[in-house]
Amino acid sequence: MKKLFLLVAAMFAAVSFSACSDDDDNKIDPNQIAGTWQITREVGYEIVPGEGKMEKDITYPIDDVNDDYGFYFTYTFNENGTGRYKSYYYYDNNRLDSNWSIEYTISNNQLLMYEEPEEGNPTSVYNIKELTKSKLVLLYKVDDSDGYKAEITTTFKKI
Repeated sequence: MKKLFLLVAAMFAAVSFSACSDDDDNKIDPNQIAGTWQITREVGYEIVPGEGKMEKDITYPIDDVNDDYGFYFTYTFNENGTGRYKSYYYYDNNRLDSNWSIEYTISNNQLLMYEEPEEGNPTSVYNIKELTKSKLVLLYKVDDSDGYKAEITTTFKKI
């Protein structure tokens, strides 16, 4: 009986001193998103019906002019929920390729981007995995009814 008591006491002590995670540890400060962010890396996969699974592990910018990913892009987020998407050809003196306005909202560690705001539905929904003054990590996860699936983690640096 004495050994059982010591065993229960030891287990109680172990449980008592274990740390519980603080829910605030996972909270991000949405105000830190204001500024311009340049893509640096994409890791994950896409499954496109009829094409199969495509693994991604891309570091940007890539310096191979024959590569399909011969570009990089930026998002600029303004404090008022508006912003811009821009893509550039890095091998052509960073020549601007695409440029359009976006709107965005942040709620519950999710970034909702509206590239066609007049339609009212978010174009993309990202889980914000990390947001600091200099680094933004987004997780894009989708599994739609047409068979398209993706799970892509995209990392950005503030410029």
